[in-house]
Amino acid sequence: MLLRRIAAGLVVLVALSGCGSGGAAENAAETATPVPSPTSTPTPELTPTLTADQLAQVKPNELGQIMVLMYHTIDDSGDDYARTADGLREDLQWLYDNGFYVIPIDDYINDEIAAPAGKRPVVLTFDDGTVSQFRYIVNADGSKMIDPDCAVGILENFFTRHPDFGRGGLFSILPLAPFAWPDAEDQRPYAQEKIRWLLDHGYQIGNHTVGHVNFSELTDEEIKAELAGAIEEIRTYAPDAQPTVLAVPFGVYPAGGDTTLFEGFDYHGQHYALTGALMVGANPAPSPVDGEFDPYWIPRIRGSQEELDKWFGFAEENPGIIYVSDGNPEAITIPEEVDPWLAGTLDEAKIGSKTLIRY
Repeated sequence: MLLRRIAAGLVVLVALSGCGSGGAAENAAETATPVPSPTSTPTPELTPTLTADQLAQVKPNELGQIMVLMYHTIDDSGDDYARTADGLREDLQWLYDNGFYVIPIDDYINDEIAAPAGKRPVVLTFDDGTVSQFRYIVNADGSKMIDPDCAVGILENFFTRHPDFGRGGLFSILPLAPFAWPDAEDQRPYAQEKIRWLLDHGYQIGNHTVGHVNFSELTDEEIKAELAGAIEEIRTYAPDAQPTVLAVPFGVYPAGGDTTLFEGFDYHGQHYALTGALMVGANPAPSPVDGEFDPYWIPRIRGSQEELDKWFGFAEENPGIIYVSDGNPEAITIPEEVDPWLAGTLDEAKIGSKTLIRY
């Protein structure tokens, strides 16, 4: 049973077919083809209120569940929290082929989902800010290119070739060595440049604390220092950054599961508040209008072969449980007869000023 509850001077390289992480950085400059990268998030083609015929064709279900995918390293280590470069490419292709559409985490949390009619929203998240997520290839003349086998290189390649797939992803970084951890000292000088690039290209920077701490072992003051410290450190790189979505380290919450501090606290004369918190692994996340939706307890699907096979298979076998957009962010459209799993889960108080449409 499921748990209910580019900056100037950069080019993006087309990913090389059939290559993993090993060796690509050494010869990518000679074999990859530079492609332009969009400078803003493409505007989805949204739809006003659907006609009866369109409803029958599109079959929107905005009470359905949303997949929030969780990745860490992009490499060939075989670790449970690693995904190979080709594996990530395959994931994106499966999502695209099965009608998914990438949305920002904020749109999910705030129920401002702007996916085209008939599309299934999906959120991409990356924890820790490892070098395998965003690596530069630096040439002898100082020019830089994005490694086609790092996460950003793979995403940019796919988004460029599939502009109808949406764009974005949440990178929850450790701010003392962004995109240089664990041992890429040569990448440290580019931390600010990489963060700026991500923000300018439709991505979001998330909070992962300063030191990847276990909240259950900390006092309230120590938790405040970790959360506020991460925000302030990130803003030294990009003052306009809003790292208010937390990827909870280890998935371990403060003692007793208390999210009070996540919701807001004062520290050193400043007020801080998170808009959401992400768990480690589990299952698809509830719709924002589901009675059990809580922005501080958002489940994610771990980006391992085993977990992805399970949940991608689940989506194929249970299409009636998956969120399908009506193309209109100002309306919530739900079938009169929903899958038994979703029966009784609608909380109309969460619809707010939006229009509820049943068909």
